[in-house]
This record gives sequence, structure tokens and C-alpha cells, in this order.
Amino acid sequence: MKITILAAICALALTTAPAIAGNLSDPVVAPEVVAADAIANSSEQMQGMLALLTVALIIGASMGAGG
Repeated sequence: MKITILAAICALALTTAPAIAGNLSDPVVAPEVVAADAIANSSEQMQGMLALLTVALIIGASMGAGG
């Protein structure tokens, strides 16, 4: 009798765990876009460097023309 009850408890424990685990559908995961951020940051840095170079050239030209 004890073996039958023990076997029933083991069978119940082994069959209920997968039933509680969840469903079989795939999880919904949003893709993370990394390349677009890198291109946007690169573009912003290039614009900043271009502005700095333009200001340096204007200052250099004004100092050269004053002498």
C-alpha cells in the first residue's frame, strides 16, 4: 500500500511540473537596434568636428588678414 501511494505521489509530482511551467508559444522579444545608434552618434560627432574646424579656419583667416 505504501509503495502504491509513493508511486502515485511520484507520478503526480513528475506530471504536474511541466503542466504549471507555461505555454508553448514563443516569447515576444523586441529586437534591439544597435547599428542605427552608432551611425547617429557618428554623424553628430562629425558635425561637431566640422563646426569646430570651420570656426578655427575663420579665426585663422581673420588673424592672417589683420597682420
